[in-house]
Amino acid sequence: MSDRRNNLHDADQPTANQGRKPANRSRKTADPDRRAADHARSAAPDQSVAPDQSVAHNQTSAPDQSPAHGDIGAEEISQAADALFFAMRRARTTSAEHYGGLSLPQVALLEPLATEPDLPVGRLASSADVSVPTATRMLQQLETKGIVVRRRSPEDERRVLVSLTDDGAERLAVLRGHLRERQARAYEAFTPAERALLVTLLHRLTDLVADPGAS
Repeated sequence: MSDRRNNLHDADQPTANQGRKPANRSRKTADPDRRAADHARSAAPDQSVAPDQSVAHNQTSAPDQSPAHGDIGAEEISQAADALFFAMRRARTTSAEHYGGLSLPQVALLEPLATEPDLPVGRLASSADVSVPTATRMLQQLETKGIVVRRRSPEDERRVLVSLTDDGAERLAVLRGHLRERQARAYEAFTPAERALLVTLLHRLTDLVADPGAS
């Protein structure tokens, strides 16, 4: 009788174990979800660091590349103007020697004759910013080269009028044409708006420099 009860008790144990197995399966089923959540939390960025710190660092470390307005003084402007003057003078000197066989002072003396013949020596001297005796010596040299011709004024024999010869006119025309082409190529680097502004500023600067009251 006792053996039968024991057998019955043993027979009941699988039933109890079978009742616990679903609980074990439910825990095993929950484990993958918990592991996925842990993995997602580990892959997420650390929220303890302020998200704006990197942006703030980049903003503070990058130097301001915008040009500073109002910081340019008279010395900087003078240096830029002098550099432009000497660059243009070198270019004109080189072109005058290469294309006209002339010096730059000679070109300055002859340029008014390109548009108006028979000019007095005094006017040419004033245009070239030299004295009348200096202009007279230069014109004598140019006459020897066949570039100009001098003659007495029919109205006043005390006055000497100067004109270009055909050779002189051709030399000056070639030189002036080369200078204009060279300047045109340089100005192509500017936009139309920049060229308009450049003309305005150069005229204004010229007037200010030439004005005796500006000093």
